Amino acid sequence: MKQIGYAVIFLMFVIIFIPLVLVKGCSQSSTQPKTKKAEETQLTIKVYITEEDKVVEMNFNEYLKGVVAAEMPASFHIEALKAQAVAARTYVYHRLINNEKNGIDVPEHKGADICTNPAHCKAWISKKKALEKWGLLSSGKYWDKINKAVDETTDMIITYEHEPIDAVFHSTSSGRTENSEEVWANTIPYLRSVISEGEEASPKFTSKLEITLTEFKEKLSSVRPEIKFEGNPGDFIEKFEKTEGGSIKTIRIGGCDFKGTEIRKIFELNSANFTITIDNDKVVFNVKGNGHGVGMSQYGANYLAQQGKYYEEILKHYYKDVEIVKMSEELNAKIKN
Repeated sequence: MKQIGYAVIFLMFVIIFIPLVLVKGCSQSSTQPKTKKAEETQLTIKVYITEEDKVVEMNFNEYLKGVVAAEMPASFHIEALKAQAVAARTYVYHRLINNEKNGIDVPEHKGADICTNPAHCKAWISKKKALEKWGLLSSGKYWDKINKAVDETTDMIITYEHEPIDAVFHSTSSGRTENSEEVWANTIPYLRSVISEGEEASPKFTSKLEITLTEFKEKLSSVRPEIKFEGNPGDFIEKFEKTEGGSIKTIRIGGCDFKGTEIRKIFELNSANFTITIDNDKVVFNVKGNGHGVGMSQYGANYLAQQGKYYEEILKHYYKDVEIVKMSEELNAKIKN
């Protein structure tokens, strides 16, 4: 009888106690993702969607996915896309903090924090339009990559001396990026000229513009009425000076001095890294690179990723002496306010 009693107790233990332990263990493990998700909850941001003339409030990470999808080819290496996500996140935070600090109310934002006009802020595309652009064969795969790039770098930003940097970027350098003061007014310590390999993969690494000599004269005269086109057209260009990155810093044409960036704007060139050839009635611009050339080159970033570099290494290559850190609670609070 004793043995039967022990057997009954053992069976009760197996039937009742062990399942309870297993159920408890399962329930504990199922709550862990919720805890993690709560820790990664992002602030919301008000975005003025320029094309639709409306302000929309959205989760910050969701906004960033639209920025990455619009600013960088989704076919790029995942580490390049991560670098783009962190650069874009930092760029926006830097702008929000500066606007708040200086009491700047940006009329182009129509009351929002940021806008989708790439000429003023950063480009942005909705998920729906991005999927339509990529087509049925690639849309799912590409959006998954964008999701991964943004979600796996949640809260990561680039800082210099504990402050978010002005993380500017461009499409394609000419093989070397530019110092900030060669393009804009200020010398910024983390925006230094660096070698950028692999740019030849960009479809806009080189470009060419041919115009008539008459059009060349008219466009320059509209900006500098005092310019003089005398003598041999081959002598119109008197001298020029280059930047460390190889672009035209200043150029003298017909007795007038122009900045390379000014010539780029006048003739709508892809970059300020150009040569000018005047032959009889024809003027030819041969251009290298695409964009202002400061900060991270997107095609250069993709090349580094293909060579096995992680996004942190890519960012530290293009932005000098910076740290890649998780956004602090203090900074998060500063953004929300």
